[in-house]
Amino acid sequence: GASGFYLEELCPVCGDKVSGYHYGLLTCESCKGFFKRTVQNNKRYTCIENQNCQIDKTQRKRCPYCRFQKCLSVGMKLEGKKWSGVLYIISRFGFFILLTIRQKTEKQIK
Repeated sequence: GASGFYLEELCPVCGDKVSGYHYGLLTCESCKGFFKRTVQNNKRYTCIENQNCQIDKTQRKRCPYCRFQKCLSVGMKLEGKKWSGVLYIISRFGFFILLTIRQKTEKQIK
């Protein structure tokens, strides 16, 4: 199916390969799990630097505060609405990819 097309895309939070559509964005498994745990457990983080830590694949676990802020700033959100739509992605190879996405409602976070 079309799902295989976006597996070469990179997570907007940390730059790892995306695994699917999570909380409103194509993200990797690690950032999906981090976002879910942060919200589910109502975690509050603090940054020991200047709240502008670099978040990438190798350093994403160093500062949970900056990682969560980046999740929010790139558009991750809890509201999972059912919809069907078309997503255009320019892949790393310059191809224009057309995807039809049917988003499942995210499980309600309790």
